[in-house]
Amino acid sequence: MRVQIRYLTYEIAKSFGSAEKSELLQLPSDAKYGELLDRFKGRIMPKGDGERLMDSLVFICDGRPLISIKDELVDSGCTILVGYADTGG
Repeated sequence: MRVQIRYLTYEIAKSFGSAEKSELLQLPSDAKYGELLDRFKGRIMPKGDGERLMDSLVFICDGRPLISIKDELVDSGCTILVGYADTGG
């Protein structure tokens, strides 16, 4: 299954090794959101910044943070948004 990922900034995209703000990820048909989060953690560039970066970002599908639905199967129709957890204001 393919899942659409949208990074809210180019800086975030680069942190995951993407040159674009949007990309398609190929996942197994039985993938869960927790596995998708683990996949993001494994892609962080530069290596070693994983925990700090993951703590500063939020991953959202249909208005729900992936961390709260990590045991659910990934919905291929949902675009995953990746942005900063604290946007200020």
